[in-house]
Amino acid sequence: MKKLFYRRTAAVLMAVLVLLCTGCTEEAQTIGSVDVSKYVTLGEYKGLTMSENDITVSEGDIEAAVLNDLEAMAEKKSVDDRPVIDGDIVNIDYKGTKDGVAFDGGTGNYDLEIGSNSFIEGFEDGVIGMKIGETKDLDLTFPEDYSAEDLAGQDVVFEVTVNSISENVVPSIKEDDVLEKLAKKYDEDFNEVDDYLGYIKDTLEKANEEAALTETRIDLLQQAYDNAECDLDKLPEWLVSQNSTNYISSIESFASQYGVSLDQYVSLIGGSMEEFNDQAIEYGKELSKQQLVVQAIADAENITVSQKEIDDYYSNRAKEYNSTVEKLKASVNEEMIERYLLSEKVQDFLYENAVER
Repeated sequence: MKKLFYRRTAAVLMAVLVLLCTGCTEEAQTIGSVDVSKYVTLGEYKGLTMSENDITVSEGDIEAAVLNDLEAMAEKKSVDDRPVIDGDIVNIDYKGTKDGVAFDGGTGNYDLEIGSNSFIEGFEDGVIGMKIGETKDLDLTFPEDYSAEDLAGQDVVFEVTVNSISENVVPSIKEDDVLEKLAKKYDEDFNEVDDYLGYIKDTLEKANEEAALTETRIDLLQQAYDNAECDLDKLPEWLVSQNSTNYISSIESFASQYGVSLDQYVSLIGGSMEEFNDQAIEYGKELSKQQLVVQAIADAENITVSQKEIDDYYSNRAKEYNSTVEKLKASVNEEMIERYLLSEKVQDFLYENAVER
């Protein structure tokens, strides 16, 4: 469970960095100014064991990657000689009524991909088998946890008319111009299909190697974290509060991208605000311990982050996100960048001093 929690912690931290969470502000106190020996007693962190990760690329992996490429090249083709089947893209007019009265948001025109689960349960199944020009009433029920309270669990009727039917035609890799398009996509020379397949295999192997390395580094840091002693109830209050607040801000920002409030998001995932706030405090304590363990190892091994490394990070990310250094600095403070870079350096150290199992 702790390992899963750490990965979630790392993911949220990176999300904050990448999405440039504006809720992160400069704090008067920093971890670097804390006497971490008051809070953390390090255990073993040198000579940790690394597990061997399987980086094999299977034929199924290659087939899936090829299919993904080919599906991205699919062309929409109109169909007029058969009814709707699963996978079709159907243009529909629809009107939803409850007790004979149209409800808000229940009427419109839409290009619906059958199988996408874009509408409530039963809607897309009801459209399957319909023909162009056909109108049909669908007797459906909104789910009990539907976001609109006045519709949750309610029986409704959708009047649906099919205006057109299309299907995505996926090309064959053997078609004349497909290999040429794939070569252009990857900026490679594919004279034969085998050249392309070999490139895909090499790419997947490299991705697996990178994923395995990331997994190993996280696991080593987790071992160091597990080996350290720390009383989670006696951590610096300002640090726990800061991490808890940033966690709440990151989830609130995530929810806003989908047009829902934090309260609504918590309700949608089946929790209460009280439970969410307790989770935020737990997160704050766990992340605080992790940060202090990283700092303790850095102190013990004289690992530091220079101002140049911080400046270079800002510069590189600005180029990557087509932004400016000034905008990045206004969104993500140097303390966060320093924490991230220091964690990376500590992981490097653990990896360099680990042994294979």
